Amino acid sequence: MKNELKQELTRRLCACNNGGLVLVMYDIYFGFSDDVKNALVSEDREALRKGVSDVQAALDELMGALDFKYPLAGQLYPLYSYCKRLFSTVLYSLDVSVVDETDGIMKKLRSSFETVAAGDKSAPLMDNAQKVYAGMTYGKGRLTESFINDDNRGFLA
Repeated sequence: MKNELKQELTRRLCACNNGGLVLVMYDIYFGFSDDVKNALVSEDREALRKGVSDVQAALDELMGALDFKYPLAGQLYPLYSYCKRLFSTVLYSLDVSVVDETDGIMKKLRSSFETVAAGDKSAPLMDNAQKVYAGMTYGKGRLTESFINDDNRGFLA
């Protein structure tokens, strides 16, 4: 996963609520899925193994976050499990169409969660996270981010 994507996901994670957290997990999945595709194109077996392991870990997180007191969890679990099994086959088939099939399933699920997350008005999960302000400053065509240092973050002794 590219460092820029990691930074973006970290910023989103610090500011998201419950609905946004699921979307971040899906985006982590897609970042790792891109790593698998890149490893298949470059025929790098070690990167492929790591990418598949990372994708399966992201799917494990989505599966572990399901709350089975809701009927929807019983329908999502087999889909996540199916995607995880498909990624296992990539290691020996080296077929990018398997990754595309899995990505198609996950894109549909992500768009559904995006619709639900738009209506989620709950508070952010992290109360005391560092504030990031982004905007155009003196660099032409360059986005500059500023971090506001708040001395009152974390625990007070």
